[in-house]
Amino acid sequence: MSLGDMRNYGIYPAVFDGLTINHMMSVGFSNKVQKMIVRAGGSVDPALIAEVVRENEIRMSTGDIATVLGSVSVTNGLLVTSSGEIQFQQRKSGGVYLTTAEHVTLNSTRGMLIPNSISSSQDSQEGAALEISYMPFRVGSNAPFIVNVDQSLASSPGVNAVYKQGPVVFENTLLKDIQESRTDFGIGFVPWRGSGDIAAADGAIETRDPKMEFTARNLKLLNAIGGGLVGMTSGITQYYRRVGLGDGTNNHIAISFSAGTYEVTDVTGQGEKSVDQKVEVTGVGTIAIDLAAQIPT
Repeated sequence: MSLGDMRNYGIYPAVFDGLTINHMMSVGFSNKVQKMIVRAGGSVDPALIAEVVRENEIRMSTGDIATVLGSVSVTNGLLVTSSGEIQFQQRKSGGVYLTTAEHVTLNSTRGMLIPNSISSSQDSQEGAALEISYMPFRVGSNAPFIVNVDQSLASSPGVNAVYKQGPVVFENTLLKDIQESRTDFGIGFVPWRGSGDIAAADGAIETRDPKMEFTARNLKLLNAIGGGLVGMTSGITQYYRRVGLGDGTNNHIAISFSAGTYEVTDVTGQGEKSVDQKVEVTGVGTIAIDLAAQIPT
């Protein structure tokens, strides 16, 4: 492969130590580079440009929610200690994909895998999605990651389980009219740099601010909450249904706050469409997750 040739690629499973994410929905890379631009007094043109900060981040979405969250803590993330690999599969001219070692991988030795959020909507044709971020670390004098060409691929695409919109249990009341849900795990990971380092070799979680949002239609909920901030008394649980399995099976996902506050942040109606109300829940303490829950009825 030469640089100037036309080549197209598709996304492929990602591998982090012993965790393989087979059901990839999207991949995006941001270099997050900050640079100094230096001008001499009396000159309008730059005289020097240098890299100051590099916080590379790879953002992914997957439908394989339970597999990922079975290995990646929603409160602590996952420290990758031996291998993080993002793979891109080269398409074949006049065919589908190449079967030879002509693919591209992004490889790192060490980094942090952080779960960001889960989201779903009532009539989504893709199902619920988990958003995650991988931040590769510098190891010694090596860059946080390298790009390798002409590579073979590890694992294979697959769908282990798919989830969709479920109900919410709000202060012991089952809400059956949920249109959208979002769980934000709120992990604030901060990389460490010093003594002129550009890329971090380590880092730590400094804050956790978990939140939930859901949209519902029964305006008696607005009557119950009112226009201000309300303290939680019994707890709130969001459910994500596993597709193809009954409510009474232990295969669904439940995410809960036992303490915190909630408020109605928005009420919107337009034309002939039904009115939606959005509720935001802010947790006190850590968020709880159950990957083998039943859906209440």
